[in-house]
Amino acid sequence: MSENPGKTGWLPVALVAAVALAVGVWFGLSRDDRGPQVLDVGPTATVLPTARALPAFTLARHDGVPFNNASLRDHWSFVFFGYTFCPDVCPIALSTFREVKAILDQRDGALDGVEFVFVSVDPERDTLERLGQYVTYFDPGFIGVTGDPDQLLTLSRPMGVVYRKVDGNTPEDYLVDHSAGVFLVDPNGAFRAYFPAPHDPAAVATAFMKIADR
Repeated sequence: MSENPGKTGWLPVALVAAVALAVGVWFGLSRDDRGPQVLDVGPTATVLPTARALPAFTLARHDGVPFNNASLRDHWSFVFFGYTFCPDVCPIALSTFREVKAILDQRDGALDGVEFVFVSVDPERDTLERLGQYVTYFDPGFIGVTGDPDQLLTLSRPMGVVYRKVDGNTPEDYLVDHSAGVFLVDPNGAFRAYFPAPHDPAAVATAFMKIADR
């Protein structure tokens, strides 16, 4: 796996606050006392009372296979939005994915029909080849996805994902500030729950089993 650029540092406080506010408002508006009862899994995840359908989009997997709405159906998907040059948050998220997968694998049937998807919001630098090398370093079964910027927005916006490019010293040397949460998509291909950072793998696995009723 290629080394990360020299720049390091966590997301700016303002962006983190904005993301937290956006997510809070998003889910707050989703809760309606007159609507379906919201599944409570504690602070580990926020579950939507009704899964939110995703608009039509078309991207590509790291192996060149098209990735679209149908790719998210008939199984559960843990989805994270980041980029391969990320100095800190993304490696941590993929390491968390690896641990969650290992925990679920130890629980009878819990891992059946579960996929882990890393969506790069930096298609300018993240070629499919680089993306494949990156995600499979953490686990051969992980799926890397990227594509046209407009299509990335089509997928990410309904889930409240926030990201923006931060210019560096050269056009090629930049960071991308982005949401640090994990998004759960259900077997109908709809947005079901949000896991805010930081993530405890055991808690994420337990919450998922409650959400998926396993």
